Amino acid sequence: MTVFLKKILHTNWSLILAGGVPCLILFLIYLAQGVFPFGDSSLLTVDLGQQYVDFYTYYRNTLLGDPTSFFYSFSKAIGGDMLGLWAYYLTSPFNLILLLFPARLITLGITVLTLTKISLAGLSFGILLKKAFNGKGFYLATFSTSYALMGYTIVNQLNIMWLDGLIFLPLVILGIEKLVFEKRGLFYTVFLALLLIANYYIAYMICLFSILYFIFRLTAIQFPSKTTVKEKVIFLSKQLARFSWHSLLGGGLASILLVPTFHALLDSKASYSDFSFEWKFAFPIQEMISKLYIGAFNFDQMPDGYPNLFIGSLALICFISFLFSRAFPIRERLMAFLIVLFLVVSMDLKAFNIVWHGFQYPIWYPYRFSFVLCFFMILNGYRAFIKLERLSIPGMLLVVVSTTAAAFYMLKHPFDFVYHEQIILTSLFIAIVTFLLIVKPKYTLWLPFLLFLVSAVEMGINAQLDLSRLSYVSNSEFLEYRREFAPVIDHIKEKDDGFYRVEKTFLRSKNDSFQFDYPSVTHFSSTFEKEVPTLFGHLGFPVGNGFIAYSNATLATDALFGIKYYVAENNGLYEKSQDDLVDPATGQTPLAKNKLTELTQKNNPTNLTQLQLTIMATKPDLRSYTKLTNTDRMTTFKNQNALSIAYGVDKDILKVKELTNQPVQLQETILKALSPNEKKRYFTPIAFNSTVYQNITPNNQYPNPTFFKQIANNKASVDFQFTPQTNDAYYLTLGPSVKEEDAAFYLNGKKLSQYKTYRDTLILNIANQQKGQTITITVELKKESLWLEQFQLYHFDTTAFEKVVTNLKQNELNIEKFGNTYFKGTATITDENKILMTTIPYSKGWRISIDGKKVPTTKVLNSLLAAPIAKGTHNIEISYQTPYFKIGLFISFISLILLVLTNWLFHRGKRHKHF
Repeated sequence: MTVFLKKILHTNWSLILAGGVPCLILFLIYLAQGVFPFGDSSLLTVDLGQQYVDFYTYYRNTLLGDPTSFFYSFSKAIGGDMLGLWAYYLTSPFNLILLLFPARLITLGITVLTLTKISLAGLSFGILLKKAFNGKGFYLATFSTSYALMGYTIVNQLNIMWLDGLIFLPLVILGIEKLVFEKRGLFYTVFLALLLIANYYIAYMICLFSILYFIFRLTAIQFPSKTTVKEKVIFLSKQLARFSWHSLLGGGLASILLVPTFHALLDSKASYSDFSFEWKFAFPIQEMISKLYIGAFNFDQMPDGYPNLFIGSLALICFISFLFSRAFPIRERLMAFLIVLFLVVSMDLKAFNIVWHGFQYPIWYPYRFSFVLCFFMILNGYRAFIKLERLSIPGMLLVVVSTTAAAFYMLKHPFDFVYHEQIILTSLFIAIVTFLLIVKPKYTLWLPFLLFLVSAVEMGINAQLDLSRLSYVSNSEFLEYRREFAPVIDHIKEKDDGFYRVEKTFLRSKNDSFQFDYPSVTHFSSTFEKEVPTLFGHLGFPVGNGFIAYSNATLATDALFGIKYYVAENNGLYEKSQDDLVDPATGQTPLAKNKLTELTQKNNPTNLTQLQLTIMATKPDLRSYTKLTNTDRMTTFKNQNALSIAYGVDKDILKVKELTNQPVQLQETILKALSPNEKKRYFTPIAFNSTVYQNITPNNQYPNPTFFKQIANNKASVDFQFTPQTNDAYYLTLGPSVKEEDAAFYLNGKKLSQYKTYRDTLILNIANQQKGQTITITVELKKESLWLEQFQLYHFDTTAFEKVVTNLKQNELNIEKFGNTYFKGTATITDENKILMTTIPYSKGWRISIDGKKVPTTKVLNSLLAAPIAKGTHNIEISYQTPYFKIGLFISFISLILLVLTNWLFHRGKRHKHF
């Protein structure tokens, strides 16, 4: 065994360095930054902290607990197909590493996963160099380290699912090398399929680049001098046919995932923007020079920055040398230049850029395909370096002149992410590398190691600078939130094993429901079906492309969408005694307060007062719900009016059309459709009793008044007061033009909590159970003027609403069995002409059977699943099958057979010399 290991180390030590050194460098950086377990920091930042960490916990729960949630989950808003989410975020084979870590150590698992992926990126690049270009020794390790730690990798390590593309790209390119020069397609097909499965989004970009690389490598083929044009055309046609066939087989093998994902994309990511070509440049193309410098990054580069192009001094100089090297055919160098030019223009020209991003402009993280340009430059830089005896005098002059010109340009046109020290440091490394390339023939023994050391240090410095310019969630903060909230959810599940939804007045992320495994509404992902946030936006909630924040509910939406339990942060509650935890019906405490408090203290013996929860909503409506339990930080409420997942309603619901920026009117219309015999109004607009202005000149054009400051730069505010005449709920609408930077809102002197990002008119909960109490809403101007769009107060008739709920409960589905993909139960429908309305998003995958017979499904509110149902008692089954999954499976099976057959014919033809 020892001899065997020694042999492996002796023959593969350069590959070990290629994978090990990037891992070691990042490990040391994490150590210096105090990343857990070496400190209290973590890698959780931006989307990794707000999306992916919750999805990874869901990943563990699915594989270790409930596999049916692989296809569908009610943790995804009010329900959603999960195969598309898996394909975008979770199908990396390397995610299995996360199963080694318990949920409470998921941050450590993410750190290990990140190190592993970046290490494998270096290793795969080293394998490409070794197998296709005779790479070996420190030179192989040097360029592999440059690839693994290039600027794109470091900046996007938080988008951890994209790193799979960096791992598989060299292997796909190695497959193309085998395809072109050995006529072997199996390797290419297999790794193309794995790439498509691991992350189809980055795979799409690699597929586009693979076409360019295939064409590029055809230029390297040397034909015998006597080869005719016809023979060349035939040969190249066969190459193209072989490449196309194996590309199709690779896509076919991945169809089990790609086909249903493509269908899901049409309802989600692909539906959020209207595609159009813009033949405009995004920025002056010369500004891309700024991204070739060490540490050329800051936070502002993530939402709207330049392409990440840093590859290190050695790779950059050697690629430039490649373009001028006579060791390569002029046609090959010319093609390389054209490819680089095309990629550079693609990043700047909006029409090309949108094609690379799947015909949809990226939201944050622009130029996500820039890694293919970096790869191309590093690879050909290595090829040039191997054939470079020494850097010539003209080459040296070109480097000096280019470096000097770039430095002067950077000094004359400063960028906020590149300081003078970075310009000097980059120039210094270029000078050192240039000198080493000049003396290359004289010092062949120690030069490989020295170049490796210099490059590793340079890449390490860049990584440290880039990562230090981001802020991260502390590990203790993440753990404290888990320790505080998990027992609350577990306690709810322990007491109620039925189907219901849970919401909160606070959040850590919009995917807490995935982190703690419960049905909810709040959600954020790139694969979110468009119709659901559209509906909730029209109902008065903050929504956007790919997210819902269930922060602006009414008693009506809570009931209709089955929000049975609420968890509130105690500091965000209305002002009442924390001992007020008595059920008014019984005079008793429904659940033991001490038991739950002890449970949280047992799981979290540390002091929790440092945990700062983000309050998402002010919700006086909680007074209408029954208090159940509380901990030191959280109180749980039960909504007795929460309805089942499905209930019988009048056919009038089919006539309801969504109204834009009229949430109260839409909810009123829905309630009237649910109870057509009830003639009362549910939401009634009312006026404020008084309005007090301070340093304000109003125009009083209510409900859309405009206020102007009388004295600029002085404090200005408006107090709106009213006294509720009932204990019903009161709501206030606020148009989308009013943003946080325009005004601050206070309710009875306390900051009115509100989720910040929204695009539709909101409904704010102002009062409940406060008859005779003066309610004051203060609006404080932050600018010289303020337009209060759709600023209208409403009274909600709770008594009339509860009659609707009582009627709906008589017609609701009594669930007997349920899972992520099915519901079984009975319902008694009391009248004719009814529709079985569900709060499940409409999808072709859902089927409804009534009394054993499949019935046609339809949409209500342009988004929810429904079906006709007759009067009487019925057995109802609602089930889900992922659309096009079976078709994808069939295509994958056929592709596998064709691949085996193709490979057999290749080996058979090779034996007979005629394939």
